[in-house]
Amino acid sequence: PHVIEERLDRAMASTSWLQLFPQVRLTNLLASYSDHSPILLQCRPIIRTHINHSFRFENSWLKEPDLEEVVVEGWGGERIWRRMNELRGNQDEEGSIQYQELSERHATLLIQEEGYWKQRAKMHWLQEGDMNTRFFHMSATVRNKKNKVTKLIADNGTEAHTQEELCEVAKSYFDTLFKPRDGDHDPVLNLIQPRVTDDDNLVLTAPITKVEIQQALFQMHPDKSPGPDGFNPAFYQRFWEQCSDDIFSAASTWLERGYFPTSLNDTNICLIPKCDNPTSMKDLRPISLCNVLYKMISKMLANRLKCCLDKCVSQEQSAFVEGRSILDNALIATEVIHALKRKTKGRRGELALKIDISKAYDKVDWGFLRGVMTRMGFTDVWIRWVMMCVSSVNYSVLMNSDRVGPISPGRGLQQGDPLSPYLFILVTECLTALIHQAVGRGDLHGVRICRGAPEVSHLLFADDCFLFCRANVAEANELMKILHTYEIASGQEVNLVKSEVFISRNMSQAVKEDLSRILCVKLVLGTGIYLGLPSMVGRSKKAIFSYIKDRIWKRINSWRGRALSKAGKEIMIKSVLQAIPSYVMSMFIPPASLIDDIEKIINAFWWRNGRTNNNNTKGIQWLAWERLACPKAYGGLGFRNFEAFNKAMVAKQVWHIVQNPNSLVAKLIKVRYFPCSSLFEAPLRYNPSFAWRSMWQTRQILSLGCRWRIGSGDNIHVMHDPWLRGSTNRWVPSPQPAGVYQLSVRDLLHDNYKAWNIVKVRNLFSRDVAEKILETPLVSSVREDKVVWDEEKNGCYSVKSGYKLAMRYLIGSDKYHVMGNWNGIWKAQAPHKARHLLWRLCRGCLPTRSRLLER
Repeated sequence: PHVIEERLDRAMASTSWLQLFPQVRLTNLLASYSDHSPILLQCRPIIRTHINHSFRFENSWLKEPDLEEVVVEGWGGERIWRRMNELRGNQDEEGSIQYQELSERHATLLIQEEGYWKQRAKMHWLQEGDMNTRFFHMSATVRNKKNKVTKLIADNGTEAHTQEELCEVAKSYFDTLFKPRDGDHDPVLNLIQPRVTDDDNLVLTAPITKVEIQQALFQMHPDKSPGPDGFNPAFYQRFWEQCSDDIFSAASTWLERGYFPTSLNDTNICLIPKCDNPTSMKDLRPISLCNVLYKMISKMLANRLKCCLDKCVSQEQSAFVEGRSILDNALIATEVIHALKRKTKGRRGELALKIDISKAYDKVDWGFLRGVMTRMGFTDVWIRWVMMCVSSVNYSVLMNSDRVGPISPGRGLQQGDPLSPYLFILVTECLTALIHQAVGRGDLHGVRICRGAPEVSHLLFADDCFLFCRANVAEANELMKILHTYEIASGQEVNLVKSEVFISRNMSQAVKEDLSRILCVKLVLGTGIYLGLPSMVGRSKKAIFSYIKDRIWKRINSWRGRALSKAGKEIMIKSVLQAIPSYVMSMFIPPASLIDDIEKIINAFWWRNGRTNNNNTKGIQWLAWERLACPKAYGGLGFRNFEAFNKAMVAKQVWHIVQNPNSLVAKLIKVRYFPCSSLFEAPLRYNPSFAWRSMWQTRQILSLGCRWRIGSGDNIHVMHDPWLRGSTNRWVPSPQPAGVYQLSVRDLLHDNYKAWNIVKVRNLFSRDVAEKILETPLVSSVREDKVVWDEEKNGCYSVKSGYKLAMRYLIGSDKYHVMGNWNGIWKAQAPHKARHLLWRLCRGCLPTRSRLLER
């Protein structure tokens, strides 16, 4: 009765064929009499010729010698907005001819440059050249085809195929999405207490400066996509001196008057597919492309707002607040889920509810946002500036290069506006206020991971939400009541279909199913992925983290990787492949066998042009990964040793806990694993979570590089903490007299002033140890004991220095170093390809007859 069918009918094409037919379209038709699906291949589909191409500034124009003269001449108009139109050029026939002439000249220059290197290389430079022209061209072709929408199903079930039908579906969808609705704000707003002080408001509403606008501009990446006016950040950054006075004057005037000129906040909505074959608008992620001129003002306001966010946002929210990290919430969630998994006894159960907010940014109620800011204590001037940014927007949807609109919204925040993330987390404070009220009344109880641990009722990272309470009907109903109240007030909607609940193991299956029905969400055995990380790691760790290897393997074996030169593959490995596992390796240490598999796959890709799979790594791999992972100055290529990098990344999270002992995550970890000692002395303990097991393995790195900076000396144990000054051993060696093991550093100082008690030190320790103690400097201005990282001048841990330490002491990388003038190769004034050839020659990695005989 349950038959699962799989479509096996496919069409395959080579890269050279796709270059001949870049507009090819492949459609699988429905099967009729046969069990095979017909394949419709359109090599040259009908393309409409009346597409209106908007102006877009190209970064390649920055290399034109006459560009500055054109900008200075075009910037001579009366108003800044007219000057922008002047620079865009006329849209008449003359402007089109000039654009065509410039395009032809641009193409000629590219051909000349390529011909120059092709003539000297005496080979197919375009296929194997350092610039990887073929690779980038194919990547752009694939990206354009992937982003192209060919079919959409409207809300009423009708299918749209033509461009006009697709545009109509998109416009109808966004008109409905941004339509405002009435809500009852007062029950939630009354819970918000004033948090912004008068001094904060003075800073927020102070007259803007040219320096602030310049800082906001240069914080943007030059290549970010432009808005409807076509000018990207690279243009303004290049010509800041010419246009800064006018931009500053215009921005000051706009903020003073309280409104923007027409078209300044016009925004394009770019639709990014969430899946391979999107069929509905929900499968497309809308990203707002704002005008850079508007983003300068919005980002400047965002920079001001960041300064007081810490006091406006509760500790349960870890997004966009300086000093807080996404890994904090991920680690807390892992510990809580692990505690629920371990709970097998007792009558009182506990649950974790992970909820999904549908279109969170797009449904924020503007009136509610204004009310939240008013209740928090923001002044009317600041609120007027913010609401001017929020409510002046007009959208146009980009559907296959066509602009659909205008769409005038009545609610929502732009996804792409620098100010939006900070405004959104202000809105989510109302959910926190509702939960805190219920906890204060005793209607809701959070989860404690162990006796004496702080109670955790919820975790927020922007719109990602985790709720915790006791597993009973009363508290489940209370949770639903809180969510319903929050939905009505803020405009947010909980997507119950994507939400899920995990209940502690001491509850019966019948109780679990009853609670699942009350919450209207599915019951799961584990909470799956939270913030991109597995929140529960079972016994089969290699299977849980195998998706990392699969992602690397998929990227390597893509046909695009075969168009890369050696220099291009080096960049790809360092910037793409090595970055894939970085996030997971920030909190977990996967099994060594998995890390070994990853290194083998990448090594095979480097030597064999990427044509490999999980089970086939045959071929000549001239050097092992350990040797490739050596620095370039010692004969390697500077690739990462994943074992050392993994431990250096996890050590950063441990360092964050050490430096922030008052944070929620630090309190939980300390109470659970080392309540009566320091982190350096912490035992593994019984049945730890996999996250703590990973952190515990990095203590050796921290012990090698950490040192206590002596303040009062009360918190530093003489024998159990690293505190001696020196680059090798910072610990007092054992054995020592029995009485020393109970002493703190404070006991070695004079009572009345901060100096070593020389007599006492010499009496307690041997001569060598005493001299080392007395050589450790004491700074009178330092009053508190603090852990510092001795490998960096600023005393703060960095992954780079931690990695070097792990390579030196844990991996023993020195034995793989090959001495020589390797920097002479990499600094040579030659193409990257020639450098790689010379490196392979010096390392004996060329397939010469003698080397092949040795192999």
